[in-house]
Amino acid sequence: MTRRFPSPGRLVCMTATLGLAAGAVAACTTYSNIVDHRGSGETRCYVAAFDHLWPAVETGVRELGLVLERANRENGILVARTYQREDIPPEEMALQSNAGERVAVFLERDSIDGEGRDIWAIEVLSRPIFSLDVTPRDWTRSVFLALENRLSEDVFDPNEDVAACSRVRGGR
Repeated sequence: MTRRFPSPGRLVCMTATLGLAAGAVAACTTYSNIVDHRGSGETRCYVAAFDHLWPAVETGVRELGLVLERANRENGILVARTYQREDIPPEEMALQSNAGERVAVFLERDSIDGEGRDIWAIEVLSRPIFSLDVTPRDWTRSVFLALENRLSEDVFDPNEDVAACSRVRGGR
């Protein structure tokens, strides 16, 4: 009985397929790596109490139809995705695959204004779950709009508060 090995061409094809599958797994946006990219999203600042901002963010995200994956109120981190998780094996993913997007919202106390009120920096970061997704949606503006629609007008004045926020003025 002779043992038959794959031809060199077939071996190259199999290696390339395994490499693509491994790359696809490594190229997915997970909870931990979106949190690691904190500081690379768009930031806006608001003069409000945290207890007023957190429920507005959480409700606004849900109203957009995003599914909450994790919400850590103590650390001011909320991560959501575009729809219910569906495990798709990497070998079935293709360039046109739409695994959806993952959205992170970070709330961080920035400073106190001249009247002793808290100024909160809110950062929104939107990334495709599968990095080869060629048609990802950026949820940043939608999340900020949903948040601002839930806040009263006295909570923020974009012209004044953004100028007062060190996260926007000088970066993190």
